[in-house]
Amino acid sequence: MADFDFEQLVFAGGGIRCFWHGGFMATAGDALALKPERISSVSGGALSAATWIANRERALLEAMVNAFAQNDANFDSDASNFTPHQEMYRNVVREALPRDAVKAVAEGPECEVLLGVPPQWLPPHLFVILSGGVYAAEKRFRSTPHLRWPHSIGLEGLRVDMRQAARDGELIDLICAAATIPPVFDVPEWNGLRVLDGGMVDKAPVPEPDIGKTLFLMTSLYRNLPDDDRRTYIQPSEEVAADKIDFSDASKVEDTWAQGKRDGKAWVTRHG
Repeated sequence: MADFDFEQLVFAGGGIRCFWHGGFMATAGDALALKPERISSVSGGALSAATWIANRERALLEAMVNAFAQNDANFDSDASNFTPHQEMYRNVVREALPRDAVKAVAEGPECEVLLGVPPQWLPPHLFVILSGGVYAAEKRFRSTPHLRWPHSIGLEGLRVDMRQAARDGELIDLICAAATIPPVFDVPEWNGLRVLDGGMVDKAPVPEPDIGKTLFLMTSLYRNLPDDDRRTYIQPSEEVAADKIDFSDASKVEDTWAQGKRDGKAWVTRHG
């Protein structure tokens, strides 16, 4: 497996679709024998990265499936924003990353989380509507994870050190901030700036500094990926079952994990 000595690892965004990461690594992880020097993540990929570093992927799967099994709708009149998402996600993240897992992240490899920073003078909910349209258009016409168009309307990226957040007792807050999509989630602040899901900046951000070979674990299918000998993109074999923010169907989470396992096995078979 000398050809797959990766110095860098990227967990792409995708909300609940990121459970494909865990399933894929459950079967392909041993063959890849990854020991990256740098990791970057975005959106739901931040949770994937933290649980992979702490060896808590299966604990995350169990926590999320149990939470979804007790919820049958994406509307809740008693919850914040009239949806169950914010409370459920934070509870699952907290359960999947107990104190020893946070310690493992703090002592693990370099790991960045990309947050999106909208123009601070514009109401964030309004900006989400504007940027969402731009994001959807670029995804359709350019079909690449590395976005350009949202930058043109003022969306910037903020890279946060996951290890430092873990040391400061802010890991749970950081992972939840990374998944912020109004109006389903309240808009948090990070270092005094209102922040959004960084997936609107880049769906698969390369680590900084960008040195060596990089493995990208995706969650969606793209037609146009960079032709670069230093980059290897692994995509699902087909669109996964899970919807990005559907918190009402545990079976879709399990199906997405199972597809990741099948895709991991197939990848190992193809590459020896």
